[in-house]
Amino acid sequence: GNHLLHLSFAKMAPTLAEVWGEYEQKMANETKAAQDAFKYNLGVLLSGKSVMIPDSDLKGVDDVHRYENITNTPNAKYLSQTVILKLNGGLGTGMGLDKAKSLLMVTGGCSFLDLIAKQVASMKKQYNTDLRFMLMNSFSTSADTLEALAKYRDLGTGSDLEFVQNKAPKV
Repeated sequence: GNHLLHLSFAKMAPTLAEVWGEYEQKMANETKAAQDAFKYNLGVLLSGKSVMIPDSDLKGVDDVHRYENITNTPNAKYLSQTVILKLNGGLGTGMGLDKAKSLLMVTGGCSFLDLIAKQVASMKKQYNTDLRFMLMNSFSTSADTLEALAKYRDLGTGSDLEFVQNKAPKV
């Protein structure tokens, strides 16, 4: 809410106790874990404590393996132990959309999501494996996305195909 207008001035920021009731009401239908996580993060934000990691604390990586130098032989058996996970949780409201950005048509009557589904189906067929596929949806993208993927039954349905991010109020 409007309590957080001047958060950069920590002395002027409200306390968690002062604002929690407003947010608790907005999160009434969320799990206790989601509420607790949001409350903790809101408390850190309101405290004014820095959550930034200073550059001086960052250490470079000593040795990075270049893709061109990898000598492992590909082995499709590992695909049966693999899950392709795609983040699909953002509405394209900033782009004037009212649905998941992945549902935008891009080529040949296919959306980004259609292309992803076809890519997964192709890999399953090519390697003759049960490659799993899941989406991390938001409460705003779940219904449209599942409806769009209904034609790809071999990918899965419902909770086999997605998990939904927690819903949190805007601060």
